[in-house]
Amino acid sequence: MTRTLAAQPVEKTSPQARLAALFLAAHSSNDRHGVLPEEMPEDCRQALPELISRGFVAELADDRYLLDESVRHLSGMHPRSHDSMVTVRVRWEVWKDGVSPALRRHAEAVEQCPLCAVPLERVAQAFMQPSLPMQAMPKVRAAYGAWKDTQPDRGPRAAEFAASWRAEHGHGPSITQLCGGLGWPVDSRELRAFIVKRLVANEWLTHTFPVPWTLRPGKAAQESKTSAPVFSSSKQ
Repeated sequence: MTRTLAAQPVEKTSPQARLAALFLAAHSSNDRHGVLPEEMPEDCRQALPELISRGFVAELADDRYLLDESVRHLSGMHPRSHDSMVTVRVRWEVWKDGVSPALRRHAEAVEQCPLCAVPLERVAQAFMQPSLPMQAMPKVRAAYGAWKDTQPDRGPRAAEFAASWRAEHGHGPSITQLCGGLGWPVDSRELRAFIVKRLVANEWLTHTFPVPWTLRPGKAAQESKTSAPVFSSSKQ
């Protein structure tokens, strides 16, 4: 994968062309034409002329292609039985290549965290397709009202947990990790999201929306000095 992205004809091309090059290398052999994979995004197909002009693709007719002889050694580097995982990985690498250095460092901190060990597919999906804000339905608000009465110290505990988690993991907890780590038996995804929304609104927590895994102590926690790490959060 990295060898393909480092190939001279691929360097300094558009992100769509770079992703297309990874698809073409993964779905071809070094002695015959390849067939454009069905899962290749349309914007990658539209970038194929760029790869032809740069000398990465020698021939393209209908859905059949042949890599240039200079890069044909990159062909077929990924087993066909793992095409779906290859797609995730190539999209992830190209996405990281197109974001800011700070965001890339954060994404890789989550990706490589030995304590979380979150599957790559989940990490990639969370960063590349971040969740949108959800409107809280009346039943969710009612459930939150009942829940918060059982958790009078929810703000300080959440801030302390987030601080401790960041100290251990090098990144913030997800919403699920926060609720699970605090022992809050909340099965509803909508309710978990609303709990964190209220903690952020009340400044016990803050985050960099919509970037995932960025929860950290907020202004209220800092003012009350409750953000000192006190939890052991390595247990998932």
